[in-house]
Amino acid sequence: MTAVQPPRHRAPAGAQGFGREPHPSGPITVSPRFVRMCSSASSRAAASTPAPTAAPTPAPTAASPADESLTMPIPRAALDAARAGRGPVPMAPMSPAAMAPAPPAGPVAPGPMAPPVPPRNGLGIAGLVLGLCGLVVGLIPLFGVGAILLGVVGLVLGLVGVARARRRVATNTRTAVSGVIACVLAIALGITGMVIVANAFTQLGEDLSAIGATTPSAGSAPSAGSSAPASAAVAFGRTFTYADGLAVTVDAPTPYDPSSYAAGNTNAYAHSVTVRVTNNTGVAFDPTLLRVMMTTGGAPASQIFDGESGMPPQSQLQPGRSLTYEVAFSTTANSGEAQVDVVPSFSHDHAVFTGTL
Repeated sequence: MTAVQPPRHRAPAGAQGFGREPHPSGPITVSPRFVRMCSSASSRAAASTPAPTAAPTPAPTAASPADESLTMPIPRAALDAARAGRGPVPMAPMSPAAMAPAPPAGPVAPGPMAPPVPPRNGLGIAGLVLGLCGLVVGLIPLFGVGAILLGVVGLVLGLVGVARARRRVATNTRTAVSGVIACVLAIALGITGMVIVANAFTQLGEDLSAIGATTPSAGSAPSAGSSAPASAAVAFGRTFTYADGLAVTVDAPTPYDPSSYAAGNTNAYAHSVTVRVTNNTGVAFDPTLLRVMMTTGGAPASQIFDGESGMPPQSQLQPGRSLTYEVAFSTTANSGEAQVDVVPSFSHDHAVFTGTL
């Protein structure tokens, strides 16, 4: 135990538990347990008391002995005496304002951030556009080369776009992959179109060769039983028979008097010939493609269209049947040599008939 004699002095004005006169009590005995109790009470008061707010200082009031013992300051002489004794040094109680937690710091404003790098999606989009264009062009077989070129360029751009997407430089992975697929299909369509065109030209050449090989010329020898002579041309009134059995006969030209409504009468004279076609081929023959041409004295004659004259029949010629129709021409001469060429269809060669007017 330590006996502490309160000092005889005037306490500061407004101090809790003191007036302006010396403390009336005698010496105060301070024990270590009392000091620890004061410290615990101060800690509990600080924890339960909210942060102080600005308020006017209350007027001093009379305090109880317990309040005086809790808030009375300890002189330095008592501290020295207690430090020299056996007990621990008593601690002065802390005010609740001093033990109040500090207010939290305000939010820290973030510093300036670098602008984000925009994604590089251009190559993937370009590959998709070229692939779609190649698909459209590849639908036309004649433009197969263009489809292949578009597909190859778009395929390269699409693959670069996919590589960028894998490196996280671009964000359009699906677009780039779709462009690659479209370009591959465009290349396939272009190759298919080129194959189709090549086969078409090959087939056309074979067909033309077959027509030239199977169609006899006017000067070839006729088959057995044919009435066509083995000469370059046949005379008017004779029959020219093709290898397939189609027979053509042209009569000698006769003068023709065109009407005022005739078309093609551009020369001074007019002659007409009668053409007769007999179908011995075994299949129906279409005479709509039949053509007749005439020359007189080496000069071509213009065909006259006058009513029914000059137009071949439009109905098919059945096997074993014949047709006859008249064809008129406007000629530059009224006498001399004359030649009439008959072409029944694209698959038949010229049948030539010669004579005089």
